[in-house]
This record gives sequence, C-alpha cells and structure tokens, in this order.
Amino acid sequence: MNNTHSFSQYASLATCLWVLAACHSPEKTSPQRKTIEEAVFASGRMEQENEYVVAANVDGTLQQLSIKEGDAVLAGAVLAHIKSDIPANQLTEAKLVYTDAARNASAQSPQLSQLRVQIDQANAQLEQDRTNWQRYKTLRASNSVSQLDMEKAELQYKASASALDVLKKNYQELERSLKLQAATSRTQVNSQQSLLADYQLKATRPGQVLTVYKKEGELVRKGEVIARIGSGTSVLKLFVAEDDIAKIKLGQSASVQLNTYPDTVFKARLSKLYPAFDESQQSYVVEAQFLQPPAVLFSGTQLQANVVTGTRNNVLVIPAPYLSKGKYVTLESGDEKAIVTGYKSKDWVEVRSGISDKDVILRTNE
Repeated sequence: MNNTHSFSQYASLATCLWVLAACHSPEKTSPQRKTIEEAVFASGRMEQENEYVVAANVDGTLQQLSIKEGDAVLAGAVLAHIKSDIPANQLTEAKLVYTDAARNASAQSPQLSQLRVQIDQANAQLEQDRTNWQRYKTLRASNSVSQLDMEKAELQYKASASALDVLKKNYQELERSLKLQAATSRTQVNSQQSLLADYQLKATRPGQVLTVYKKEGELVRKGEVIARIGSGTSVLKLFVAEDDIAKIKLGQSASVQLNTYPDTVFKARLSKLYPAFDESQQSYVVEAQFLQPPAVLFSGTQLQANVVTGTRNNVLVIPAPYLSKGKYVTLESGDEKAIVTGYKSKDWVEVRSGISDKDVILRTNE
C-alpha cells in the first residue's frame, strides 16, 4: 500500500510539472507578409469652424456679464461691461467742452456777432466817408474848398476802408479759430468715446457662447479672455509633429477617436494645412472634416488621430510584442538576433532585413 501510494504521488507531481512547463512555453510565430497602412499620429481637439475669444481691453472689475454657455449672440451685441467711472466722467466733460466750442463757432456766437456789428458800423462809416470825399472833389473842381480839405476827406475815406478790411480779416481769423477749437473738442469726444468703448465687450461675429471664463465682480486684466464664441460646422484640429509634417497632404484620410466616443473610430479627411509652425502648440496644425460625424459633438473635445500617409503591399512584418530592445528578436533556438526595422505601429513592426518568413521567433516577457 505504501509503495502504491508513493507511486501515485510521483505521477501526480510529474503531471503538474508538465502542465506548468506547458503553461510557461513561450509563444511562437513566424514573420508574415501583409499590406500595411503607414500613418502619422496626431493629437487634437474639436473646434467650430469660426471660433474667437472675447478678451478685456482694459484692467478693471467685470460688471453686467449678460451671457452664459449656450447663448446665441449677434454681431455687435454687448456681452459685458467693465467698471468705467473715470472714462465716463471724462467723456461727459469732453462733451460739455465740445458743446461750448460748437456754440462759439456757430453764426450765433457772441464773439462773431460782436465783430459783425463792428463790421456793419465800419461799412456805414465807409459809405459816409466815400460820399463826403466825392462831395469835396466836386467842390474842389469849382474852387469852393481848398486842396487840403479835399485831401483830408480822401485820407478819411481810405482810413475807413482800411479799418473795415482789418475787421473783416479779424472776423475770418476768429471764425477759423473757433471752428478749429470745435473740431479739436469733437476729436476729444470721439477719443473718449473710443476709450469708453474699450470698457464694453462686444461680439464681433454672430455665434454661440461656448465657454464663459469669468464671473461678475471678478477683477480682469487687459488681454484676459472672458468668453469663447463659435459658429459654423465642427472641424477637427490636429497637431502634427515637425518630423511628420512633410508626410501630410490635403485629402489624406484619418481614423479618429474622440474622448466622448472612446470605443468608436470615425473616418475623416484632411481639408486644410496651416502654413506656419504654431508656437503655442509646438506643432503644425492641420484641419480635417468628418466623413460621417457623430450624432452629438462638443467643441473642445480631445481626440487622437492616425493620418494614413501611404499603403504598401507584401511587407514582411512581425507582431510588435515580439520585438525586444527596439531591434532584437528571439529565435526558436533561444538565440537573440538583431533585425533592421522599418515602419512601426502599436500592432506590427516592419522587418527590412535580418530574418525571413521561414524563421520562427519567440515572444519574450520583455
């Protein structure tokens, strides 16, 4: 009985060891020939076709914030005010100065009216002196007055004419000066109105309020973004690395995964290439359009995309997990062998040289 029991124990142990060894046998495969799509990875986000931000033009306290997310706004609509007591008071003062200057430059101006009265008087005096001079000339022709008396009358006439000319010039100069003062005052009013306009935040284009970043009563700095507004169709903004941008062309297809639809892949096509490097993103920017967009889209949704840059047939590949240390495979004999790789994806690695489709390779634990 004891011998039988011992034999049974050894048999069970051997079976367990064989099963354990079988469970730990490395997976095998051979390189395969496949048609592969080469792709460029790009991160990105969803945006509306026409998006812009409304930013503060001055420092101050945000007041009368009249928008919330989802609101539709028209071009020119006032979205918010920034507290503006000083500019408002300066505008009022400028308007008072302009009103006074405009009144002084009008035909009813007291200064101009006074000069016109003097001109009228000077005209009357001139006519009187002209008549008197003509009379003396007639009398002198008949020797009824002396030459000296006639010359005195002539001098008086010329003096009156000169005085009238001076008054007319003074009138023109005063009128020009008053009009200049009125124009200057009007410019000051316009300047103050423009300054006051900086304290009003307006929509530059119609659209929908996507995000409001501030609340009423908050302090804002010049240049701080208050809200983001968008309109038009949704577009995919893709950020492509410098190393890959030369492979990108208009019309290329892309497979897109949105964070809001993590289990679905959407097809898109590249529609626009931005010509300059984007410093804020540290990448080049490419736009794409959905071929069949999802039912619901949210502006700002993060995404990942693979842009197909080419297709190659009969390419020798191995599964990505069979590559170790970036360039080695393990042969069935257990030997490690270096290979030359080409295109890599998360699933496959192109083999350019080092092994053939007749070799058997093992998957290591690395």
